[in-house]
Amino acid sequence: MSTFQGLEIAKTGLFASQQALDLTGHNISNANTPGYTRQVIDLSAIAPSSTFGMYDQWGKAIGHGVNVDGYRQIRNQYLDMQYRRENKTLGEWETKSETLSAIESIFNEPSDSGIRTVLDDFFNSLQELSKNPESLTVRAEVRERGIALTDTLNSVYQHLDDKENELNNTIVSRVSEINSYADRISKLNNEIYRFELTGQTANDLRDQRNLLVDQLSKIVNITTYEDSNKNFRIDIGGQALVDGNNAYTMSVDEKGAVKWDLAGTDVNPSSGILKGLLDMRDGDGTNGIKGIPYYKEQWNMLAYNIATVFNAAHKVGYGLDNTTGVNFFNITGSYNPSVEYAHDIKVSSEILADNGLQKIAAAGDAASLPGDNSNAIKLIALRDQGVVGLNGASFDDFARSLISNLGVDAQQANMMKQNQDVMVKQVDLNRQSVSGVSLDEEMTNMIKYQKSYAASARMITTMDELLDTLINRMGVVGR
Repeated sequence: MSTFQGLEIAKTGLFASQQALDLTGHNISNANTPGYTRQVIDLSAIAPSSTFGMYDQWGKAIGHGVNVDGYRQIRNQYLDMQYRRENKTLGEWETKSETLSAIESIFNEPSDSGIRTVLDDFFNSLQELSKNPESLTVRAEVRERGIALTDTLNSVYQHLDDKENELNNTIVSRVSEINSYADRISKLNNEIYRFELTGQTANDLRDQRNLLVDQLSKIVNITTYEDSNKNFRIDIGGQALVDGNNAYTMSVDEKGAVKWDLAGTDVNPSSGILKGLLDMRDGDGTNGIKGIPYYKEQWNMLAYNIATVFNAAHKVGYGLDNTTGVNFFNITGSYNPSVEYAHDIKVSSEILADNGLQKIAAAGDAASLPGDNSNAIKLIALRDQGVVGLNGASFDDFARSLISNLGVDAQQANMMKQNQDVMVKQVDLNRQSVSGVSLDEEMTNMIKYQKSYAASARMITTMDELLDTLINRMGVVGR
């Protein structure tokens, strides 16, 4: 074997160890980089060549040293898929939990300003009216409690309406975010494709892309593919969001529907933050999905029935001024689902007028004025009376049931969110155990490659000494 060939072998070991140390340093430097995946160096022995082979004194072939085949990511695709699958479910339940908690805060039960307390105060004022039907002071209290009741119905409905608008704005923002992710991923696809034409693997660019895909998976359900030509694709429900270096955008139309810009078809996410937002913005109780529209409708039903049932009983009574047929609230007519009763309900203009206190109908018979309280007693009885329009429930029972069911839904959503959060963290922990950088392991590798480098350097020194002996110390006889 040629001594010069021995130098070449040692040189390959030196270079391989140097590259391995560089890669170890790269891993250590990125130990805390989000989305970074641990890389390892792939080494292989350089086989002896029949043309330029090296042979020992016994004619046995010797290899040419070591070759660096490349740098490989340690990544488990199954764990990536599992993480994204669980992450989309987490995104959906986080959104639903936050929204339902916000609705609970809007109803503000139990509290001094909640609907049940305000209803109690209103009927309690009627109780005082039945005791002293002639008192203008008591009548003023009834009117003020009626105003407080309508104000509460108005306020809750307005806050629900505001929350619905907020959800719609958030949907627009999230759709824009999805488009941004699609654009960035498509550009990375192009960079990765061009880089890997050289035969190398774009590990760090792939890490950046995988991190974006992880983040996108929480917003909307996605499916990823990479074919043999390394064309990377992301689908949402069978429709391409990203296909190679092409990104397909979506937008929210004037009716609030999310549509693909190119195809014009609806985007129907099955999970993720976007699914949660759409369910909470549009859920009217159909298929068990109870969002803002459901609670607005229930609130409208309560407001309508309070007004019409109370009006029906109030109209047959008589005021101090002998008037009859006066509505206490301004809501009349048959129920219409498109009317925002809870938003519009007020104490009637007749009752709010300067002489309105005298029109509060406490008496059941004009002949018994001013001390008759028989109609006031009938009005009080409405507190516990079942109402056909509320499925036989009283006003208080309907409100209590609505708020109680909301609490159950919010609790369930929060439980689902917490369970999913644990699941996502566990899957991510499993991913990190495979793909994450272990500083202990990297320190061990650093020592290993450092020793290997030193040994290769020592081999070169030894070869240098051999060459020095051959060149400078042999054949000196006769000089």
